[in-house]
Amino acid sequence: MAASVLLSITASVLPHAVLANPFPGDNGDFTVADSSLHTYCWDASMNLQEERDVAEYAMVVLVDTTDMTVDLVNCSGDTDVWWYSLNLPAGIRGLRGCVDYVNANVCNSADVAFDLAEFDVGPNDWQDRRKTSVHELGHSIGLGHNENVVNAMISGEIDSDSIDDRRYTNHDVNHINIAY
Repeated sequence: MAASVLLSITASVLPHAVLANPFPGDNGDFTVADSSLHTYCWDASMNLQEERDVAEYAMVVLVDTTDMTVDLVNCSGDTDVWWYSLNLPAGIRGLRGCVDYVNANVCNSADVAFDLAEFDVGPNDWQDRRKTSVHELGHSIGLGHNENVVNAMISGEIDSDSIDDRRYTNHDVNHINIAY
């Protein structure tokens, strides 16, 4: 798992609009996670508590809103999500990339990165950080972009402090619970 892997997938996860919210999604590789248990770990780049808090928020949202479970583990090859804090290219807030495929449709291990400096640009920085962590985690379980309603899977900066900006839609939750 390396930061270079994350940067090489930048083009496949740039925000773009879609008319529907397919499952698995439109995030470039159309994969789902390998099971309902979503293990996660902190890469060495996640050395600040505020960075870990942002990632932890996404994991709690997943547990609180779906039938999935999560477990913080030591990073190893089969950890479902490796969280990174990186200096991403300008305009890139977060990235998710599968680095170990079970097969073409199932991801065994994914890297999820965010760049805190990209969030600190407006009045809702706290909410933007958490929205993006929930958004990128959503990609790791198969969700695509959903530009049709206010939710975590909409692309870009949020313009309010509504909890809806940091949650999955009922439609997304139904997909997740059926799949896992």
